[in-house]
Formats: sequence, structure tokens, C-alpha cells
Amino acid sequence: MQNILDLLSEFGRKVDPIIIKYLKNGAYADFVPAALYQIKSGGKRVRSALTLLSCKAVNGKISEAIFPAAIFELIHNYSLIMDDIIDRGEIRRGSPTTRSKFGDDIALLAGMFYREVIGDIIGDCYNGDKIQELVIRTIKETIEGERLDILFEQIGKKGEYIEHHRFKTISNKSYQKLIGKKTATLMSAACQAGAIVSDASQKREKALSDYGWYLGLTFQITDDILDIFGEKTGKQRGKDIIEHKLGNAVIMLAFQEMNESTKMKLLNILRKPKVDQTSVKKAIRLIETTNAQESAYKLANKYAEKSKKILLILPESKARRQLCDLADFIVNRLY
Repeated sequence: MQNILDLLSEFGRKVDPIIIKYLKNGAYADFVPAALYQIKSGGKRVRSALTLLSCKAVNGKISEAIFPAAIFELIHNYSLIMDDIIDRGEIRRGSPTTRSKFGDDIALLAGMFYREVIGDIIGDCYNGDKIQELVIRTIKETIEGERLDILFEQIGKKGEYIEHHRFKTISNKSYQKLIGKKTATLMSAACQAGAIVSDASQKREKALSDYGWYLGLTFQITDDILDIFGEKTGKQRGKDIIEHKLGNAVIMLAFQEMNESTKMKLLNILRKPKVDQTSVKKAIRLIETTNAQESAYKLANKYAEKSKKILLILPESKARRQLCDLADFIVNRLY
């Protein structure tokens, strides 16, 4: 695991200066601290690593991949700024969120600025037309993922549209659609971009895109587990319960084992206007009467193994092995 952490750190050192350079370009001096805050707050740089490793796995030039790597890291952080505004998030990565630090209005402007900077970087990309098409599609899909995430919340967000469209139940199909758009699309695109700037064959480009898709599913399922049982990992235990979220793998799988009475007890907690710690503990006890945690890990491992199998179409290389190691890291991570 440490080798992968070192690798992510190494790629972060390559990409971060590019991101910072573009964010500073055209930003007024007083706005620079707000524009840089989200990027400088940390993160594992998984998406930029996926672009760079995918490029290397098909014998591309890192010098060409560094720009799309910056783009997909920016898209991720742009989505986090917006997500924190929507969810009124106060803490991320152990620090105040952009909205908490600068206020909702400035955070919104920072997110808008990120989107325009993404356009600037596209202009400097090799195969820029293809990258632009990929970026536009990815951002649209990510926005749809955020919309679905909002609609799976059981209470809190207001408005006629949300009340009319809110999901009351969750199935395997609707859950996979949610996390596909919310997380997997971006990781798939990050990998595909590495192939595009390397002029890889369609077959290899698709393999890397599919690898990223299943890796993204793995990532989100693991995240869902940590959002419920994260006490020993630095995450807030029961975070998704506190946020009234039905769109969580553990909760979905628990429902499949519960009788109607137990299911309603859990749903009633998710639908409380304010979920206190007593309710969180009660919800987790209900979940722990099922095999949902174990089932979620099995599902995450299934997708991780599928992602690694897809890579066999690529030539044997250090980069291919590192992509496989990254899949193992993601499914076994503790944060």
C-alpha cells in the first residue's frame, strides 16, 4: 500500500504545479487564495494518476498526458466544491471546506472558475477536440450523478421538484446507475484520456475506459462502507446516515436482508429531520444484524478483480502492474 501512496504522491507533484499555474493565470490577486484553496487542501490525486498510468500503459508520452491529468483532477475538485455547497459541508480532508472558509458565494465562484480553467487546459492538450468531447460528456454525467444523489436523500433538501422526484427505495439497478454517474464516469474518462493523448488503438482505449469504470464502482462502494463504519479510519462514523442518504451500498444491501418492520425502522431514522448520535448507533446496530458490510466488500472486490482482468489486453508493463496495484489499494483502503 505504501508503494501506491508514494506513486500517488509522485504523480501529484507532477500535476499540481500545472493546476496551480493555470488557476493563477487570469485570477485577480485577491481571488487567488480562494481559487487555490481546494487544490491545496490535499487529496490522493487518484484521477490524475489514472491518466498518467493509462498513458504509460500504452506507451504514450507523460509530457502529453500531464495536461488531461490536470483536467480530470480539476473536474473532481470542482465537483467537491459544488457538492459541499449543496450539502452545506463544513469539513473535508480534515480541513474547512472552501464554502466554510470563504462562504458559499465565493466558493460558487471558485467552482465556476475551475470550469473555465478546465477549458483553458483543453486548448493546450494533444488531441484537444477529443479531450473536449470527453470532458463535456463527463461533466454532464457527473452533474446527473449529483442530481441522483440529492434525490436519494430522504429529507433535508426542499423544493417541489425534489419532493416530487425523491426516491423512496433503492435497488441494485438504481444504485449502480447512481454510482456509475457519480464516480465511475470520471475515473473511466481519466483513463480514457491517457489513451487518447497516446493515440492508442480503439481496443486499448476501450479497455482502459472499462478498467476505470469498474475501478470507479469499486471506489464508491468502498467509500460507502467507510461512510457507515468509518470510526477507526478518520471518517465520521455513520456519515451517510446523518446526511439521510439512501444511496449507499451498505444500506441497500442491508435492506435486501431485512424484513419490512426492520427496514421501516432504518428508513424512519434516515427520514428524521436531525439524526443524533443515539439514532446513528441504533441505525448501525440494525445494519449489523445483516451481512451488508461483508456483502459490500465482496461486491467491491468483484469489481476490482474485473477491472484488473480487463487490463490483460494491454502489454505487460510496470504501468499495467501499477494500475492493478491501484485497484487493490482502492478496495483495501481505510480512508
